[in-house]
Amino acid sequence: MKLAVVCSAVVLLSGCQFQSADMVSQTSPPAEPLPEHVILPGNSGNYLPAATVRANTKPLTDYAADLALQLMMSMHYTPPQQAVAISSLVWFDHQLTNSNALGNQLAEHLYVHLQRLGVPVADIKVGRQIRVTPQGDFALSRGRYLDPAQDVRYVLTGTLLQDAGGTVVNVRVVHVQHKTVIATGQVHIPDAVLSQTGANVQYIASP
Repeated sequence: MKLAVVCSAVVLLSGCQFQSADMVSQTSPPAEPLPEHVILPGNSGNYLPAATVRANTKPLTDYAADLALQLMMSMHYTPPQQAVAISSLVWFDHQLTNSNALGNQLAEHLYVHLQRLGVPVADIKVGRQIRVTPQGDFALSRGRYLDPAQDVRYVLTGTLLQDAGGTVVNVRVVHVQHKTVIATGQVHIPDAVLSQTGANVQYIASP
């Protein structure tokens, strides 16, 4: 008798469990699909769809800041006491006198970032006098208003080398008389950045 009661109870409980499982499967909402902007690990390690992956938008001045920091570190944080003049960066070719917008823009950015790091900088484009004209008051020049002799002992110069993905920029600070290199820096600027900044890689031949 007891055995019959126990078997009946087991059968009853089993039926309740199956019924509960069926009810849960019927009442549980279906799993929501993953949103389209989520990509699981394994897709080349990219968690964003290609449409939302932003291109390299690092501004050109940040590359100049990287160069300035590398120069400062290679000086062991002891910049020269004399001011450093900055020249346009040129293409590494047989002439070493061809520059472009990239070489000139980087030189201008380096004035700012080197001076902020405590390096004395000389602007050789400052004329002997300020020219007051109806169009404005001008201190910078590239012509006859400059001093014929520049009293500069150190110069920052550099070269541009184009590769398959962009432009390699090499810069160094050199003692003008002894030709001793006291600081160096190097960055690689992708073509995508150059196309956004308008600093094309075409030659600008020197006169």
